[in-house]
Amino acid sequence: EEPGGELNIRICFIALLTFLAAFASSQTAVIKTITVKGNSEVSTEAILAAMRTKVGQPYLQATLDADKETLENMGFFQAVDGRAQAIDDTNREVIVQVSEWPVVKEIRVVGNNGIATDEILKAVGSEIVVGKVFNTRSIQPSVNNIRELYKKKGLFGDVSDFKPMLESPGTISITIIELTVNNVSVTGNTRTKLNVMKRLIKTRAGEPFREDRWGADLRRLYSTQWFENVRSVENQPEPGKIDLIADVKEGRTGNFGVGLQVDPRSSFAGTLRLSDSNFRGSGQSVGINFLQGTRGGGPSVDLDYGNPFIDNHNTALNVSLYSRLIYRFSGVGFGSGNSPTEDDLYTERRTGATLAFGRPLNDNVSASIGFRYEGIKTNDIKNDSTGFIQQDGTLATVTLGLTQNRRDVDIDPARGDWFRIEVEPGFSNITKSGGNDAVTRVTGQHNYLKTTAEYRFYYSPQKPRGRNEPDAPRRVFAFRARAGTISGTVPFSEQFFAGGAATVRGYEEDRYWGKTSLLTTLEYRHPLQKALSLIAFVDYGGAWGGYGSVEKFTQSNSLQMNLGYGLGVSFRSPLGPLRLDIGFNKDGKSRTHFQIATSF
Repeated sequence: EEPGGELNIRICFIALLTFLAAFASSQTAVIKTITVKGNSEVSTEAILAAMRTKVGQPYLQATLDADKETLENMGFFQAVDGRAQAIDDTNREVIVQVSEWPVVKEIRVVGNNGIATDEILKAVGSEIVVGKVFNTRSIQPSVNNIRELYKKKGLFGDVSDFKPMLESPGTISITIIELTVNNVSVTGNTRTKLNVMKRLIKTRAGEPFREDRWGADLRRLYSTQWFENVRSVENQPEPGKIDLIADVKEGRTGNFGVGLQVDPRSSFAGTLRLSDSNFRGSGQSVGINFLQGTRGGGPSVDLDYGNPFIDNHNTALNVSLYSRLIYRFSGVGFGSGNSPTEDDLYTERRTGATLAFGRPLNDNVSASIGFRYEGIKTNDIKNDSTGFIQQDGTLATVTLGLTQNRRDVDIDPARGDWFRIEVEPGFSNITKSGGNDAVTRVTGQHNYLKTTAEYRFYYSPQKPRGRNEPDAPRRVFAFRARAGTISGTVPFSEQFFAGGAATVRGYEEDRYWGKTSLLTTLEYRHPLQKALSLIAFVDYGGAWGGYGSVEKFTQSNSLQMNLGYGLGVSFRSPLGPLRLDIGFNKDGKSRTHFQIATSF
């Protein structure tokens, strides 16, 4: 009987489970309908599609609670409520009540001074669209876009508020907080006048703080070479405000020197120089130069004056009176000192004056106009067989120039570029000609037009210089290209010349000349110390299409480019940068060039 009893127990247990399951099934409510209320812009279909709760499924409050969170995360609704009510014992109606954000009618931006409202709205872009329901999910992408816009502009800005206005729900208010300059001051200037410093500093109190603009101000101060050091001190007296201090250490700007120099044209020369680039702290420059070459021909004298601020528009004035002796075709006393003739003393005495005005058009672009009048007299050409060209007389020129300067530091660029175009109409009156000009005899009055364009580019693989390190040494690749052309009858001395320290190294000074010129230079500058750099260079250029050959200095009437390359060193001295280059020409012959200046 025991086996039969066990069977009965099992049957009873199964029956009990079946009863309980049937009972539980009879007690589970089923969703009969789902009703969505409060939506006008967001479709019911979109809301139902986002929910896991569906018609015909068992009603579970946990699922409905999760749907509420899902709908809130859609971003279209200020409030969401979901609940069920009984239709009968086994059927339920789910009611979803939503409150939409308003339709966007207007986007209002407040607090922005450094960036125009149109630019900020463009940054918001398609995230918020007029005529569509406001969506809170668009806030963070819009804020990120606005922050990135400020970063690209070199400004400091953030979004403090981004929501519909209570009094005008269709208006979305975006409140910007910008870092604003509270005060700008200078410390350490015991000699330079404060009004001169303020002319150089473009950042003003009340403006949005621009890191790049303030950095440019500090570099502009340093590039005057009036100061040994320039650094920035910054304080924030309150949130959203910044005080800027340019702390400077003044250097020596006056110079008196007597000595011996190696000149690229006249070999050795005795010098006397008296100058001040910041005369009495006014920013004005004065200078007297006296130079007497050892090869004869008389002295060279220059009287110079400059004022960078003659009016409220920062117009600069530069005046020079001079009587200069130029040793045309001469060597420097190093390397091969070839000259085109056996009698290699050929000089031009230029006596005259220049007057130039320059004015900035914006932070990077300036315009200039210059006037020059001078008399030219060559040394006495006794006969036509000397090979030299004599054209004595007077000339007057007007130079119109436009310059764009985006270099980081003018006196030692590591980044940026520089471009200048010049148009120079000229008038000459040649009263005496001779030498190799005996055939053409360009005596009389002539007009000509000289046009020149030059571009320079600088790149460093190292990080940009910081605001407080304008003189930090950098490895630099520097490129220069210069092109020029002349129309009309131009005197020999006014042509383009190529060859020598400033153009194509490895060749004699003025080796090539003509009415057309093209010069290119690529340099790699590697700092060994802060003031000492090793330089590798390649020059490629020439001049052609002008006056005929002078003895063995043959010329070309068509395009003729010449290759020069070599190594050099540059040293920053109190007199300015000193440059010594060893250049090789296309035939492999070497020549050493010296100059008191950088190449470009």
